[in-house]
Amino acid sequence: MDYDSTSIPTKYRSARGLPAPTMRRWLSAIRRSAPLRPESRVADIGCGTGRFSVGLAEAYSSHVVGLDSSAKMLAEVSRDDRVSYCLGDALALPLRGGSVGMVFLSNVVHHLADLPKAAQGFAHVLGPGGFVVVRNYVREQLQGVPYLEFFPEAHAASVTALSSGREIRDAFRRAEFTLFSYRCIRQPVAASPIEYLSKVQSRVYSDLAEVSADAFEAGVARMTAAVSGGWNRSLREPIALFSFRKSLG
Repeated sequence: MDYDSTSIPTKYRSARGLPAPTMRRWLSAIRRSAPLRPESRVADIGCGTGRFSVGLAEAYSSHVVGLDSSAKMLAEVSRDDRVSYCLGDALALPLRGGSVGMVFLSNVVHHLADLPKAAQGFAHVLGPGGFVVVRNYVREQLQGVPYLEFFPEAHAASVTALSSGREIRDAFRRAEFTLFSYRCIRQPVAASPIEYLSKVQSRVYSDLAEVSADAFEAGVARMTAAVSGGWNRSLREPIALFSFRKSLG
């Protein structure tokens, strides 16, 4: 998706930001998934507005390079002395070989045109024993995403766009990574159905941005009616967290 051709970047931080307790939970899980050596640098690929970049710098007491292909996303970042941001392509990383200890990708892999090629590039910029941590929706867990029951066209778009967990693992295995850890985190996304509806109405989810205006409005109408009628589904979205490790040799 070309985010610069959408209005998503200006709304992303407010609609997709994570409350402090949720962010702390993610950072704790990431640190367990990738126990880095002190002073190892981190590359946050597809960093968007930098919602994880600053947290990773704090969690690892390290310098983070945030890279994104969207100039509009980078215009919305939170500035921090421990984070450097740059415009770039995940398939042609502007980083020296062996210069980082971890590559982090949050909801990025389904936007990569060639994941196996990207994985090879990640291996190049990582030092021996370095990690790639992937936080992403996966195809087989879509039934657990609450808003998608109201948007069949968006569900179909996600089925097409997303990789399965096996496909992600296979792409990194072919680049000679080994799976270090895996877990699924059911992330709270809103405090109430009304708050969740407001988030969905902002249309910052990429699958919602892919459907027609008529399909989107019809889905919003269905969700609004359900919320008004007392819809009471668990407001958590399942997100996979993979950690892959490069050989020490």
